[in-house]
Amino acid sequence: MNNIVEYEACILGLETTLEMGIRQIEVFGDSNLVLRHIQGDWRTRDVKLRSYHAYLELLVGRFDDLRYTHLPRVQNQFVDVLATLASSVDIPTVVVIRPLLIESRFAPVYYCLIGETKVQDDLPWYHDIYQLLRSNTYPEVATAKDRRALRQLATRFVICGDTLYR
Repeated sequence: MNNIVEYEACILGLETTLEMGIRQIEVFGDSNLVLRHIQGDWRTRDVKLRSYHAYLELLVGRFDDLRYTHLPRVQNQFVDVLATLASSVDIPTVVVIRPLLIESRFAPVYYCLIGETKVQDDLPWYHDIYQLLRSNTYPEVATAKDRRALRQLATRFVICGDTLYR
């Protein structure tokens, strides 16, 4: 059953790509079976998979350049999470589903927000850590969650004399 799902997912992706007019593509997937069948390394012995394999070969032939790169499942966890989420939701047929937009960034999120933050005071970044270690006090506006995070962060620092060390 899982192999059929792997084939259907690959076929659906390739069909969608062809409909968009794309003829050169690199496919990343964690299905070793589909990869080995596409490359001709393994024969399709399962009778239930033969029709899927035949159709997949037709689709592959319509591409000018198609490369299939195997990813270990560990490196493909995001896709597995999305697949699990999709399979666990029962959506009525009358409901219109809007596409999910996924944005990929090559910089950490906090880096993108640095220019947008405003400094409320002239205190150094380590002031709250220093105060917690020196006098066991928290900032006045700190929530319970902020206090817990500050305590956890402070475990990486020590005060010797009046100097804070990491």
